[in-house]
Parts: sequence; C-alpha cells; structure tokens
Amino acid sequence: MSDGPHRSLPMRRGWKRVAECADNQVFEREEVGDAIIRALEKDWKEEVSPEFMSNLWRVCSDQEGCLFKDDVRPRLEALRGTAGCGIGRIVLDLAIERCPSGTAGLDFRLKTITDALTDRMARCARQVEEHYCRKSTEPHANRVRERIEQATDRAAMEGLARRILKPEPARLDHPPLKREGLDDGVRL
Repeated sequence: MSDGPHRSLPMRRGWKRVAECADNQVFEREEVGDAIIRALEKDWKEEVSPEFMSNLWRVCSDQEGCLFKDDVRPRLEALRGTAGCGIGRIVLDLAIERCPSGTAGLDFRLKTITDALTDRMARCARQVEEHYCRKSTEPHANRVRERIEQATDRAAMEGLARRILKPEPARLDHPPLKREGLDDGVRL
C-alpha cells in the first residue's frame, strides 16, 4: 500500500513536500504556502546562477541614463546560454519582453522575479495535479490543486523576490517544516 501519490511524484523533494501538505487536510493553508515558498527557494538556488543575474541586470540597466536607447534584445538574447533552463529562462524571457519598454530599476527587477516565481509555481501546481489525476481520482486531484491555489499568496512571492534581490548573500534556508514533539502540534 502506498503512502500517497506524492511519493511517486517525479519532481524535486520540495515539490513532493508541497503535494504531501496539500493532500493532507491536517496542514493549514499557511503551512502549504510555506512549503511552496521553500520549494521555490530551492529551485531558484539550484537553477539560477548569480553571474547570470548580474549580467542580466547590467545589460538592462545600461540604457537607463541614455536619451536615445539602443535595442538591448540582441544583448539579452546572448545571455540564453548562461540562463540555463527553468526559472532562469523564464526571467530572461520576461526581461526581453519588458526591458526595451522602460527602465530597469528595482521595480522592474522585483516584478520580473515575482512573475517568474509565480509562473514556476503555476507550472509545478499543474504538474502535481496531473500526477494526482494519473495516480488517484480526479476529485482527489482537484482538491489538491485547490489547496495549492488557496495557499498561493502574491505577497509571499514578492517577499521571496525581495530576499533574492538583496545585495548581500541571502540565506534562503528555513527551519524544517516537520513537527518534532508534542508541543509542536496543530496551531490553535
């Protein structure tokens, strides 16, 4: 007997934890949201290099002080090799779409990273739902998807984007989500 479809989910450990929390009604909405943020942090840490991000922001911000702006799309396209796959590629695509139209200040960076994280979260939620449809029943999959959607908070995504943008090396680790003792039970 299986412990649940999340065990066979072909995704990283963080997303398996999201699926496990969303599948179990014992976990509150905030706990599912925390698991989503942790999974996104781990994905960012593994997929996006600091060198790529600094090169990207340098290319985008070169045009800020110029009266006559050059088209930076070719220079941004040249970064495709260093963007990797996954979140880095999404950030680059969003930057290519948005950078020529305006400034590349902090708001631009924050919105680009927040939107990339939101896109990744939506893709992973769909992947979890699809896996649950294959391994379980459709109502079960719909319930898990609804719990993930309810736990998604735009403010939490923006907070993660702000932590990523900090100039000093940010620690992207959180204390473990698991409960250790009797006093760590369900919140009242």
